[in-house]
Amino acid sequence: MESTLSDTHCEDIWEALSDAFIDNEVHYEFIARRVAGIPRDQRKQIFYTEVAPQCGPNLLTVIPPIWSGFDRRDLAESIREMLERNRHSALARFKHRITVALLRWHFRCIWEELEVELNKKAAAASDSPTPVE
Repeated sequence: MESTLSDTHCEDIWEALSDAFIDNEVHYEFIARRVAGIPRDQRKQIFYTEVAPQCGPNLLTVIPPIWSGFDRRDLAESIREMLERNRHSALARFKHRITVALLRWHFRCIWEELEVELNKKAAAASDSPTPVE
């Protein structure tokens, strides 16, 4: 993730967003709580270009093997390896762009569900009275 986020924060975000790709009931409100502090465009970029290429194939199989959650360490390692390959190979970047384009179309409903929860959180936060000192 090309940003000022710490490694641990990156892993927290990757882990949270990966929960959208499990073969079980997805708790979008829980995911939204965990990623609410990240700007919308950055969240969307992370979702589609970093997490979906690694976790999306789980939902594209006949019998998805991951239903309770992705292993944080394996997920972080696979995302970092993918980002490193993309940095050093034009072919890898090209393949990644094609993959991301397909994933944007295929997983748009998941992103929309997450956005609904994030918008609820933002609306609730803006409706909260600010404490007067």
